[in-house]
Amino acid sequence: PDTLPLIPDRGFTGTSHNWCEAFPSYSRTYDMVHADRLLLLETSQQPKCTMLDLFLEIDRLLRPEGWAVFRDTPTAIESARVLATRLKWDARIIDIEANSDEK
Repeated sequence: PDTLPLIPDRGFTGTSHNWCEAFPSYSRTYDMVHADRLLLLETSQQPKCTMLDLFLEIDRLLRPEGWAVFRDTPTAIESARVLATRLKWDARIIDIEANSDEK
């Protein structure tokens, strides 16, 4: 379901974006990026866009000590954790539901 309209009601800014292109914003603007199924969606639909490309753009947008929160499949999350560690990010995996196939 499209929950994007609910985001402004909670005081956040929400947007849909093609992360294989630069996000139209100044560097170091945001405290947090939250993405649901972004990792598989962007990398599977557009092979020219790698997970590294996604992470470099997110890194450009986040302030120091900012947060990137991903909700995706365990395989995609594990790949993201490995890449985040290579980028010197503090990477943590939290299992949100014991019976779920998401992390």
